[in-house]
Amino acid sequence: QQWQSRIMYHHWKKQRAADMAAHGGCTDMAAFSRLASAKDGAPDGLEAVMPTIYIKQLPDEVIRAHFHFGVLNRPHSVKTLLQTPELAARVPEEYVFIAETDHVLMQPLPNLATPDKAAAFVFGYMHAGSHVDWVVKRYWPEGSYKDVQPVGPSPCIIHKAQLSKFVDDWLDFSLGLRSNADAESVIQGWVQEMWGYSIAAAKHGVRHELVRDFQIEPSAYARGTQLAEKYYIYHYTYGLEFKLNGQPQGVNQIGEWSLDKRHYGGAYPPRSLQPPPETGHSAHNYAPRWLTNAWNEASASIPTWPDTKALGTLGWRREPATDAEISASSLASAVVGSKWKWGGVPGLVFGPGGKLTTPWGEGKWGLVPSAGSGGEAQGETIFCDFSSALHNVQFDLAGGTFTSTRVGDGEQVHGVRDTTE
Repeated sequence: QQWQSRIMYHHWKKQRAADMAAHGGCTDMAAFSRLASAKDGAPDGLEAVMPTIYIKQLPDEVIRAHFHFGVLNRPHSVKTLLQTPELAARVPEEYVFIAETDHVLMQPLPNLATPDKAAAFVFGYMHAGSHVDWVVKRYWPEGSYKDVQPVGPSPCIIHKAQLSKFVDDWLDFSLGLRSNADAESVIQGWVQEMWGYSIAAAKHGVRHELVRDFQIEPSAYARGTQLAEKYYIYHYTYGLEFKLNGQPQGVNQIGEWSLDKRHYGGAYPPRSLQPPPETGHSAHNYAPRWLTNAWNEASASIPTWPDTKALGTLGWRREPATDAEISASSLASAVVGSKWKWGGVPGLVFGPGGKLTTPWGEGKWGLVPSAGSGGEAQGETIFCDFSSALHNVQFDLAGGTFTSTRVGDGEQVHGVRDTTE
């Protein structure tokens, strides 16, 4: 995601400047390179605002053959970089820090590696046991699960000479793991590329210093008021979901206050995100305040941060309309039980209790909680949420039409009442 890259780069520059100021102009944070895989290696425009190296991504047929696992482009991109002289020349440093776009530096990062030993975060779900030994031996016949460390390729600091030893196997093992259904029985699909890295590193004798404080991945249930003094990276892999009273919303629930990168798959988050509740558990969880401030600081400092129709931290949780709420609303009462065509496609039905039937599966409908940003129109508005997308719909009941505005990118769809039996 471009917006994630821009937030990451802002904080990398901030921490590099702080390190240089504290050490008389010296720092281990020598330079930044965004390694981006793209179709035909085509630029996406971010090279104008941050140093970027473009790599021709793996062919579509390869990704399809491996269950559309785009993460395979990571080892492919690193291999291409290291083995293409003109590209490798653009990264002359001896060590590389491999990070992801949803990593935000919390303090200056020193070189934690040596020529003989890399440094990596310890992942709790990457501890090898005897149950995976047969998988290890498939790719490293003389090896053992006992030699595989609980690490992945990110975050990691490693000498380029060490990385070059096993980058071929990192890609080959990742491709192999992702194409074998039997490996799925013991290694979850979304971490198979990480296992490809850890097995390949072990095979070639590359060991890692296990750095438990390399990053933190807090959730709404975390506690603690100090993060930046202990950890190097905030990895916002989990959404932060709270009720407005400051209590966690619940497991796998979108919060009344919600900060989650998944909301912004098609749009930049807006500037000036609303802060988290100051009461309840949220008041004792440093994570939501720190991350909100980090995003706000970055977006405010980037003059070209685009305007967006996406919601901020409020308005993402939308409950299906109850029968009582429908009865209390003239609009909802007029809509319930009616049939419509969405962009000319029939099959949109507003059922009782907020049940929405669409040509693309079941969804929910109700009244938009309040007017605001993100495509929320002024006045009484119906939401129609389905297919992992949020839509705000304004009706012209007299004319038998509606206009839907998708939250996030503002895409509009027009509909008409379906009068067929």
